[in-house]
Amino acid sequence: MAFTISSLVWLILLIAFVVVEALTVSLVSIWFAAGAVAALIVSGFTSSWLVQFAVFAVVSAVALAATRPLVKKRMTARRVPTNADINVGRKAQVLVEVTPDVTGRVRLDGVDWNARCATPGDTLTPGALCRV
Repeated sequence: MAFTISSLVWLILLIAFVVVEALTVSLVSIWFAAGAVAALIVSGFTSSWLVQFAVFAVVSAVALAATRPLVKKRMTARRVPTNADINVGRKAQVLVEVTPDVTGRVRLDGVDWNARCATPGDTLTPGALCRV
């Protein structure tokens, strides 16, 4: 197993992929780093660029396919409900006229909230009940 020019190229690419990954921290090149490691190993056994690139492509694709769904699931930010989210779907009493264009006021559980109609052309009059 000899160190060749192709081994040097794969080593440089490996370092570049790892550096890019370290700088972005968004898992954009880690799979290519795995492919570069595999191609670097293969370059010690064959001088064929075609074989080395095929190994790089296959290992990168397999690593991507195997880990991307898991990584994406873990990295997706979970939405944290707010106090306002708890009130969605509940009924409130209109205090100040509410239209799609003009913000009015409603009261829910003794708390006044800004409100606006979601339905074009609707107007909610004071005293009426509405759904949040």
